[in-house]
Amino acid sequence: MQKHFSHLFSQHIWRVIPDANPGIDQWAIELRDTEEKVASVAIVDQRTETLIWQGVPEGMDWWASVTAFSNSRFFVHHYRYPDLPEPTDLSAYLAETGALLWSLPNYLMVKVIDDVTIEVATKTAVQFTYQFCNVLTGLLSPQQERHQSGEQIILTEPVRYKTGNRFFEKLASFIKSESGGHEPIAIDYLEKRPYIIFSYYIYQQDKTVQYLLIVTDRGQLVLHEKLSEERAGIGRATMILKESTLVYLKNNNEFSSLTLS
Repeated sequence: MQKHFSHLFSQHIWRVIPDANPGIDQWAIELRDTEEKVASVAIVDQRTETLIWQGVPEGMDWWASVTAFSNSRFFVHHYRYPDLPEPTDLSAYLAETGALLWSLPNYLMVKVIDDVTIEVATKTAVQFTYQFCNVLTGLLSPQQERHQSGEQIILTEPVRYKTGNRFFEKLASFIKSESGGHEPIAIDYLEKRPYIIFSYYIYQQDKTVQYLLIVTDRGQLVLHEKLSEERAGIGRATMILKESTLVYLKNNNEFSSLTLS
C-alpha cells in the first residue's frame, strides 16, 4: 500500500467527486469558506499528484454545488431560490481552467450517459421532461434509447454503524483491541480484500475525535491515523473507495488518498 496524493486546503472540503471516466484519475473538490461565505472548486489529479486548478467558477455562489464530474468537465447546480431545496439551473466547466463551457437555465443534471452525453431534466407543471445534452456544446436532443457506457467506475461508500446496531458491539470491540483502548461511538466500515477499513469516532474531552484504522483480514495493522480532532459532532462519511484507491479527508480540509494493492 502506498500513499498516492495529499493536498491541504485553507477552506473546508464539502464534497469530493471522481471523474466518471475510469481512465481519468481526477477528482473535483467542492470547497467552502464558511467565514467569507464563498464556494469554490479544486481539481486534483492523483496520477500526476498535482493540483490542476482551483478557483471560483463563473456564476458559482454560496448556494451552488458540484453535482457531477465526467471526462474532465465538472457540472454545477445553481439554486435561484435559496429557500427552496431544488436546483434550478445547470452549468458545465472545463476542469483544466475552470472556464465556463455552457449554461442551461431551468435544467438539472440527472446522470452521465457517456463521455459526450448527459441526461438532463426540466420541470413542466408537475412533471419532469427528460432530454439528452451534449457535454461539449450544451445542445439538447430528444431522449433516445442509449445504454450507459459499459465501462463504469466502481465506487464504494462506507456503511455507518452506531450503538444499537447488531454489528456495532463486535466492530467496536475489535477496534478497541487494535487501537489500544479506543471506545468508538460511531463506525464507518469499508472492505477491499485483504484490507478492512474503519473510520471511527471517540469522545475526548467533550469533543469527538476521528481516526482511520486499516488492518488486513489476517489481523495485520496497516495504518492507524488521527483524521480530525475537536469536532463539534459526527458528520458525514469522510472516505470513499474508487476501484483500489481509498480517498479520505483529514480535518475537513486535507484531501488524501491511498492505493490499496
